Amino acid sequence: MLSDISGAGQVFLSNLSQVQNSMNQAQLQVSSGVAVNDPSDAPDEVSAILQLHATIAANQQTTTNLTSVQSEVTTGDQSLESVTTLLDQVQTLASEGLGLTETAATRATLASQVQGLTQQIAGLSQTTFEGRYIFSGASDQSPSYEYDTSTQTITQLQAPSVSTREVADSSGATFPVGLSASQIFDPTDASGQPASGNVFAALTAVSAALLGNDSSALQTAAASVTTASSYVSQQQTFYGQAEDRITQALSEASQASVTSQQDLSDKVDSDVTSSILELTQDSTDLQAAMASYSKLPNTSLWADLPQ
Repeated sequence: MLSDISGAGQVFLSNLSQVQNSMNQAQLQVSSGVAVNDPSDAPDEVSAILQLHATIAANQQTTTNLTSVQSEVTTGDQSLESVTTLLDQVQTLASEGLGLTETAATRATLASQVQGLTQQIAGLSQTTFEGRYIFSGASDQSPSYEYDTSTQTITQLQAPSVSTREVADSSGATFPVGLSASQIFDPTDASGQPASGNVFAALTAVSAALLGNDSSALQTAAASVTTASSYVSQQQTFYGQAEDRITQALSEASQASVTSQQDLSDKVDSDVTSSILELTQDSTDLQAAMASYSKLPNTSLWADLPQ
């Protein structure tokens, strides 16, 4: 089969196709602002580009996780601040009960007030965030303690535990962000007996001493409340440090995202000015080529054959 397209025409069509492809590519870069739209645009950069996309996605997830945990830690910090305030009130009632003019009846009234404060503190041990009991360690779908109004005592609902709550920063390093109710409110010694700073034991002792009209026991119990308040303040320091660490981790994740986004931009974003110049040059070349081709003789193999 013979072609009626001359050799010059075939070369022209080939060059025309190349110029048109170049124009299309330049136009796409100008309109999208992206130089790499397909793997074939920069095959050597594909692996690095995919890795940058993965890094950016990971940083976004890290930021989401840190932001959520930040709110949870702040909630825990605020709860312990409230506990300290309530313990100060218990300390005031205990001091009042040590007054020389106090009677068994007035001390019983004070005991009732202490029990009300104890119920509030037990309620704070059940603090929740997004449906989780944040002081219940791994068993965060149920509280660790509750106040039994029928017996005026605090009941332990699950075995003591140590919180394993952690969060990762942008480097993948993890750090703890929570304590359990047994660590905060009910520390014990090696034999399982209440340790120094045990909040629930101190509250129980103050209430019992007031109800028993026992000044000596009340004096000891009042001192234990002071110790418990200091202990809770120490646990609150943990939450303050966790908040600081989360703030730092969020800053690092933000900076890492900015760096990765810039690296990605360097690899895939187009130079719009250069693309416009290339598009203009290609358009000029195309017009010149069309003008030149129109001046070629309009002949073919068939034109030289006898009619």
